[in-house]
Amino acid sequence: MLHQDYFQKPKPFLLGSYVNYITFPIEKSNLTWNFWIQTIHNIDWGFAVDTTESDKTNNVKFSIYQKKTPENFRSIELDVGIVVDNLENSEYSIKVSGNYEFTEENNNMVIEIPGFDKIIDWKQGFYDDKAEEKKFKIRYNMVVKSVRLYDSVELFDFYNFDPTIFDTSVKAFGHTMFVSKKMISLQSAVLSGMIEAQNIEWTDLPSTCWFDIFHDFLQIIHGVDLFLYKSNIGEFLKLADHLKAPRITEYCKKQMINGSGGISLKETIDLAEKWSLWDVIPRKLAQARCLADLKAQNWELDNLDDSIIKQITRRIFELDH
Repeated sequence: MLHQDYFQKPKPFLLGSYVNYITFPIEKSNLTWNFWIQTIHNIDWGFAVDTTESDKTNNVKFSIYQKKTPENFRSIELDVGIVVDNLENSEYSIKVSGNYEFTEENNNMVIEIPGFDKIIDWKQGFYDDKAEEKKFKIRYNMVVKSVRLYDSVELFDFYNFDPTIFDTSVKAFGHTMFVSKKMISLQSAVLSGMIEAQNIEWTDLPSTCWFDIFHDFLQIIHGVDLFLYKSNIGEFLKLADHLKAPRITEYCKKQMINGSGGISLKETIDLAEKWSLWDVIPRKLAQARCLADLKAQNWELDNLDDSIIKQITRRIFELDH
């Protein structure tokens, strides 16, 4: 299927990819999730699971759609794979894959998987019948095959040497990667030392740092403008702190302030407090150019510390005079 197997040589999905695992309670009929592809900046995506008609059709309906269509939209081509996992034997997992092109006229792709009767039959092994909440597990994977947009980026291929970009190699998590030591040394002396030793183990990085986070961290170090979102920005902040990489911390702060990738105001405040990013709140307030802008930011005063309330009060005074 369309996903990275990090026990083998990783695949260079240079235009971007996405993978997620979700669970769907069998008593539900329709749920949706938001997601973002890091190489594409100006599209918010949605993924939906619908079993409303499944008793009649015996199909589970999946939808992939664009919640926000960019201006000057042309097309995006995705290879998509969906798996309903069988918990007892992966050979019995239900799988479907296909190639889909999203255009301005067609930005909602529907995929149907047969076998709903098997999925809800506890004897078939798609969910734990003894669990308090009975739910089946779904994995959806996407690989970007082509993009005709104005706001997308291409990743570096760290697995094949290009002398115009890279100047050394390093063994990271068991994989040989080619990188620019010059570029890295300008931004993180700690990471530069690891590169010089030519070997990076799991124990050298935070325990929650998986290979995909480290790979994308290197992409940003090398200048690729990746779009971060609420489920991973905390890991990038943690890794930037661990590796003493202030440019990456600043990169994360800008995306927090702009509310990228579904990052809420509360999550921005929590992250700013956790990592002592004391300039984030003033910069967020500075985005408001009038009282209407400040109101639109939707600060929940009842849940804020006095220090933040004082900053908001000061900004109100500035805008009102």
